[in-house]
Amino acid sequence: MSETEVKHISITPERKNTGLRKFLRWLHIPAFRTTFRTMLRVPLTDLYHPAHRKHSFYPAISKNYRGLLGLSLEACTGCKKCERACPTNCIIMETRVVNGKEHRFPAWFAARCMFCGLCEESCDRQFAIRHTDQFEDAGYTRDQLFYPPERMFLLWDKHIQPMIKAGISHKATPDKKRSADHIDQWPINRPEEIIPRKMSKEEIEQRAKEAAEKEVKKKARAAARAKKKE
Repeated sequence: MSETEVKHISITPERKNTGLRKFLRWLHIPAFRTTFRTMLRVPLTDLYHPAHRKHSFYPAISKNYRGLLGLSLEACTGCKKCERACPTNCIIMETRVVNGKEHRFPAWFAARCMFCGLCEESCDRQFAIRHTDQFEDAGYTRDQLFYPPERMFLLWDKHIQPMIKAGISHKATPDKKRSADHIDQWPINRPEEIIPRKMSKEEIEQRAKEAAEKEVKKKARAAARAKKKE
């Protein structure tokens, strides 16, 4: 636009403040204009409830969505890769007795997890731990957001294994030390019972001693850093 051209802007004139408009404003009629306009319409959304999927809307989940973690009992070797790769330290290793033998499995604290997927990437050989498409992880207490290995096994059997059977997801590599049968069959040596290993008094005392030593070393390092700054 050149300097000689003038841009004309039309300004909407203000409405006259009549007595009727004052009365309607006093009754809050203009404020409820949208409410009165839409109150008789048919709702465009449906209530979501997973227990009644026939008459409710269940949202479609992307295939790359990272939901609750599932764990394969047959494939997990207890190598601690997922525990070391976790940036928020929400994965810890727990010992379980499977068919009379002790094995380590990861347990997961969902309230602390940021769902980055590093644990899934670190399990590059076995593909034993994976994110499911489940997003319903709310709870009333912190204990309800802790997933021991048993709960993660159930998530795998319910959500990951059907996808493997359908060919949608890749298979997990069974642990050679735990299973001698390397066949495409599920379940492979499904144990009759999985129970937590009871710790002896000596082990409890040893762990308490190690924790106390770590705390002393931590305080010593902090004191050394503070002295160095001075």
